[in-house]
Amino acid sequence: DGKLARLLKSSKDLENLIESQRSDKVKEGVGYNVVPPPAADLYLSPKKDLSWTGLPEFVDDTVTDYR
Repeated sequence: DGKLARLLKSSKDLENLIESQRSDKVKEGVGYNVVPPPAADLYLSPKKDLSWTGLPEFVDDTVTDYR
């Protein structure tokens, strides 16, 4: 049947097109894309609270209003 043959060819062409668009990093059968780890400098760790030392460079000058 001509329609079936055209359908199968179209399906195969579509499959080839999709496959050609896939990144090399997408591994067959793994089920996820390989994602690089986030850049470390995007996340600054919280400053250690050294205000208890009494040294002026560690004084927290943030105003906190608990009213």
